[in-house]
Amino acid sequence: MQLTNFQRVCRLGANLLQHPRNVPRYFAQNLVARKSPLDLALPWFAYGAIDFLEAELRPEMRVFEFGSGGSTIFFAGRCASVRAVEEEATWASRVRQRAAELELHNVEIVNAPFNFNHAQDFVSSDYLAQVGNGVWDVIVVDGADNDFTIRPICFRRAESQVKSGGMIVVDDSWRYTQLRTSHHARRVEVFESVGPARFGVTSTDIYFY
Repeated sequence: MQLTNFQRVCRLGANLLQHPRNVPRYFAQNLVARKSPLDLALPWFAYGAIDFLEAELRPEMRVFEFGSGGSTIFFAGRCASVRAVEEEATWASRVRQRAAELELHNVEIVNAPFNFNHAQDFVSSDYLAQVGNGVWDVIVVDGADNDFTIRPICFRRAESQVKSGGMIVVDDSWRYTQLRTSHHARRVEVFESVGPARFGVTSTDIYFY
């Protein structure tokens, strides 16, 4: 979505007017505190998606993430376990450290390097394979995607690994609107709003199986 700065500001203002409950936390987390999602222990999702997940997550759930960060900490504090794959070793180490600081011992972060400039090799990558052959209650499709082709591949694999009754979360979903009409989910919820450590409006989609 290519917008001018003026269009972004107008869209931001309109969205905050539409969702007034987001105004205090938008200013507190984005303009005052200026902390990262990892520091905030929150996903880099639209607030609407975060609020929904806050209400729906259960202690027995198993979560898999393509990409790690504040969402890893968020899920680990609410679910039985989180397994995340991360291509960047330094970032993986930072997320592990943050989990340790919060005494979250149900987090596994696998470092699986991949050159995302060579997307044609992704299907056979160790990164993609980390989702395994089991089933997950929640799968988060996030992480690096240089040319916007990687997350759709992750999504297709996730559809074969998500549990009946489970969810797939696609972040920055405005880039992947084609998935909304090409999936096997029972339904899709689109959450469009501001979010933590974001200055503009984004969208996060949740697919229900």
